[in-house]
Amino acid sequence: MNGDRTTISVSSSVIKKLEKLQAYYHYKNGKKMSYGEIVDALVTAECISLGIELDEEKEVEAIA
Repeated sequence: MNGDRTTISVSSSVIKKLEKLQAYYHYKNGKKMSYGEIVDALVTAECISLGIELDEEKEVEAIA
């Protein structure tokens, strides 16, 4: 992550799922990931699987 932060609202069911993922990754990798790190990894994997460009500079150019 680049350090920019935004707060979002999610349902309690999403938080429970993030808690389970956090526990799994902590057990599996020995590292406790933050919810933000988990969301970033999941969104990145989904974008890659869909073939969506992740280059932020290109995204800005496409919007402009």
